[in-house]
Amino acid sequence: MRIATDWLDLEKIARSGQCFRWKKNAETYSVSAFGRVLTIRQVVGAVEADCAEAEWLDVWSKYFDMGTDYAAFACAADPGDKYLTEAVYAARGLRVLNQDLWETTVSFIVSQNNNIPRITGILNRLCDTCGGFPDPAGLLEAGSEALDRCGLGYRQDYLVRAAEKFLSDSPESFLRGYDYKSAQAYLMEYRGIGPKVADCICLYALGLRDAFPRDVWVRRIERDHYGGRFPAERYAGFAGIMQLFMFWYERTRQNLLTRSKSAHPDDQRNEDQAEHDCKHSLYDLRAPSDSKPRTQQIACN
Repeated sequence: MRIATDWLDLEKIARSGQCFRWKKNAETYSVSAFGRVLTIRQVVGAVEADCAEAEWLDVWSKYFDMGTDYAAFACAADPGDKYLTEAVYAARGLRVLNQDLWETTVSFIVSQNNNIPRITGILNRLCDTCGGFPDPAGLLEAGSEALDRCGLGYRQDYLVRAAEKFLSDSPESFLRGYDYKSAQAYLMEYRGIGPKVADCICLYALGLRDAFPRDVWVRRIERDHYGGRFPAERYAGFAGIMQLFMFWYERTRQNLLTRSKSAHPDDQRNEDQAEHDCKHSLYDLRAPSDSKPRTQQIACN
């Protein structure tokens, strides 16, 4: 089915660090979630999903958070905050996914001291070993020898203990009724879950948008642009969405800067020139809805 939208950029979501089991094909993405696989592709002003309307409304619309107006969040950015304003324009089309609680917990335990390609590889091996993404009982049934082959390292013990606690507590039955601080505190009872991982679970599985995960990228942003601390209180109720915009923007910006410098190894290019080239590349990207630059895409009242 075809879903008209001007704020759903599949490529950006796939690269946003919130999901690790999407697979890119020639013109489509295979999205694995909730024991299902959706084939979806970007077209002008819409996405096309290989599912019936009933399944889209029951499963995937909620997963992609289609009922939320992300343009309103972008428009709420402080116009005097140059960095954030640049980030929300460049990150146009990003949405926070509503993901399965257990899979998100496993994914972000695995993410500790890791990069996205390695996280993806570990989770793929885990799925291969268990015949699909394992539920808590399935992970325990796999046994230590099978899990050893997944390359989990020290995180293996954390996952085993998390599976045991999920089975004993059944957090799905109560955690979605918690506020952010209560949910964060509960999740940090798990061995191997600190504030950053707990915040990722709160944001990407529980829909608690006050969660503001601070990894090395976000801490660098806070250091370089906000005197050490982003004013999350200004964005009460959606600070985590601003975090995602900035996280995507900074990683993309740094990758473009590195590419610009690598493309001209003998050129005495200064930082200002490289930064100019980077921003030009970011703002020259086209929105999936039409051919206008992203900077002209968000209409704020």
